Formats: sequence, structure tokens, C-alpha cells
Amino acid sequence: MECLLCNKRISFQLSLKDIFSFREIIMPVLCAKCKESFVRWDDHGCAGCGRNNTGKNSSLCADCQTWKKLYGWYLHHRGLYRYNEAMKEYMQRYKFNGDYRLREVFQRELSKVVNEQKADLIVPIPVTSTTMQTRGFNQVVGLLREVPYQSILGTRASSKVAQSSKTKEERLTTKQPFILKSPEEVINKRILLVDDVYTTGRTLYHAAVLFKQAGCKEIGSVSLAR
Repeated sequence: MECLLCNKRISFQLSLKDIFSFREIIMPVLCAKCKESFVRWDDHGCAGCGRNNTGKNSSLCADCQTWKKLYGWYLHHRGLYRYNEAMKEYMQRYKFNGDYRLREVFQRELSKVVNEQKADLIVPIPVTSTTMQTRGFNQVVGLLREVPYQSILGTRASSKVAQSSKTKEERLTTKQPFILKSPEEVINKRILLVDDVYTTGRTLYHAAVLFKQAGCKEIGSVSLAR
């Protein structure tokens, strides 16, 4: 076996316990060095997005305070990993270069966290039709394995400018890019939105607003990185 990121040989030996356990054998896809380059977030920080930069007199960071002031509520978001250089490079290769094999790096871990949440509907953030045609896959859906998600969120335009190419101010003023296909399905339901990267939260809040307007009971979100 070779590491999916650096192609270094990975040594792995099955034990008799593994062989006769009748459980799925999970083979490693990363070498130790590559695995250590990704940094997990802890559970302390902003009550909204989990960041560590909360103010002295608030449990919310500046961004989440802005969202609460704008909407009267804020998302309870969980991000698994920090968006460090290793994650940035991973996203470049997986998301922008379209290396679909790399979904396997975090697929099991993210899917486990998503399935552990108390939600009636799990909704991945969609991509435009142009992105689907050029890339061939939705990078968020690619990260989900054995997750009963619902594709009830769509995009208004066939293409859009990537959030990663915008400044913070430009992200915050982006117009609503989504449509809710079946509003009646979300009434009094607990919704979990899933995205790949949380930056300012603009994308997830755009989606959350639609579900709130449709009458959902609760809404939260999870992302691989933030």
C-alpha cells in the first residue's frame, strides 16, 4: 500500500484477530508523517464556530457575533480540522485538481461525525452544474460514506466565483446562491448541513436561512475543515 498523499510505502500487517473478527478491515491510506500534518480542533472556543478568538465579554467570535446581529441566531458548527497548509494543499488536490481518490483520506472520519449528529435530514452543500461538468463530482458528497443525505438544496446559477478567491468582505456580501427544492419536507425537522471548508460561514448561513424560513425545528452544521 502507498500513502495517497506522498506515495510513500505504508507497512500494514493483519493480525489473526482482524482476520477472524468478521468486521470490515480498515486499511490505512496515509503514512504517519502525512497524517500528523493535519491538526484537529478541540472542543473549546467560540460557541458558534469553535474558533479560539472569542472576546472577553462574549462566548462568540467576531464573525458569529456579526451573524447573530444580522439574523438573531447563530449556527452551532463543528469543524474537524484546522485549515492549515496541509489541509490547504489537500483541498487543492482533491477539490480543485479533481483527484477523486483523495476522498478516502477523510471519508470515514467525517462520515462518522455526521452520522453521530441528531438530525432528521442531512444536507450537503451543492455545487453548480458547471462545476459538476468540469470536476465530475461534488467534493462534499465525495466525503460522505454510508450517510443518508438528502439533495434538497440546489444552486440558483449554473456557475459561480469560488468563495476561496474572494476577500472576506466579498464573501460576506455574496447574494443568496441557493434554492430549497422541497420546503415542505423540512418543516419541524432537525437539519444538519455539511460542507468541506468553513471560512466566514457565509455559504452555510445562506443555506441555513432557507431552512429557517421554511420552518425547520433546528439547524446545525459540520465541515471537514475551518
